[in-house]
Amino acid sequence: MPELPDIVYIRNRLEEKVVGREITGVTVEEPVVLRVTVPQSFEVILKGKKILQVYRRGPFVGFRLSEGMEIIVHPMLTGKFKWINSNRKKRGRFCFIIDLADNSHLFYLDEKRMGKVYLVLEGDYSSIPRFREQGVDILSPEFTWERFQSLISGRRNQVRVFLMDQTALSAIGNAYADEILFHSQIHPKTLCSQLIEEQRKQLYRSIKEVIQWGIEEVEEAGEPMEVKVRGHMRVRNRKGEPCPRCSTPIRSAGVLGHDSFFCPECQPTTRKVFIDWRKAVKTVK
Repeated sequence: MPELPDIVYIRNRLEEKVVGREITGVTVEEPVVLRVTVPQSFEVILKGKKILQVYRRGPFVGFRLSEGMEIIVHPMLTGKFKWINSNRKKRGRFCFIIDLADNSHLFYLDEKRMGKVYLVLEGDYSSIPRFREQGVDILSPEFTWERFQSLISGRRNQVRVFLMDQTALSAIGNAYADEILFHSQIHPKTLCSQLIEEQRKQLYRSIKEVIQWGIEEVEEAGEPMEVKVRGHMRVRNRKGEPCPRCSTPIRSAGVLGHDSFFCPECQPTTRKVFIDWRKAVKTVK
């Protein structure tokens, strides 16, 4: 799924490509992804509108349009944007295409049709689950050490679960949760209540540093918006590969229904778990 560094990159590219353009036509092939909360169809109401702004709110990408309308996209696991600056040709399966006055075209693709696209009156977000409930934007000045401390204090759940709670922190996904915990050398199943103050401070620093690293890596890769950039990941989806810090094989564990990747040596467990991979690795050695 697009994660925060991806969404930052996508928003920046979309702002370059579509802001100021008039929508000249819309073709819908997969209406199942659409949630239209205003009269008339998606195709009819968008024609003639101008795209005024592209913005980000957590995992959502928003388009402010003329005449008081907004499109809010929650890509979820498989949603993608694709921009083509030419006479369009149907290229694979798409959900809809927005044609622009400069003869360019913005595609929204979603092979599993899991994402949701909302067409709403500007500022009316009542029909969009989790949009208004987003927590502190971790890229904003409001994400201070004091704010982080207040959010993690009293938490009894696992630290990885906390990182992915978008009502607290907006917004960290699976891949960067693993990278943040590796950077801070904290096991994903560690309870928030077990963290001492220095570990909390390191976790806070790691969130800021790892997300900024991710933004820079995605920007430097310069791939088209529809390409997921993950080649820079140090532990995510690298099970069995050597840890880049100590060469111990990377392991995975389930955390609240999600696979989590970690180094058992650099991120030792602090509580009893089903398999202590640190001991297992030493036994093999």
